[in-house]
Amino acid sequence: MEPYKSECREIIRRFLARKLSFADSIAALDTALAGFMPILKPGELPALRALMFANNEIISKEMERRGPPKR
Repeated sequence: MEPYKSECREIIRRFLARKLSFADSIAALDTALAGFMPILKPGELPALRALMFANNEIISKEMERRGPPKR
């Protein structure tokens, strides 16, 4: 699970540095998850869920901080 965690940290780091858009960061996290799912062990599911919720919280708080999209 460590490679997946590391990939998520890098995606979020890039998002927070404004090198990835919101949509691109969500797509990258989804792609990372899709790559991890085939090797997921049943005992890793609780940790996976916790990591996914933590990632969602970080992204959501940053989007809230940035405010509504500019048109």
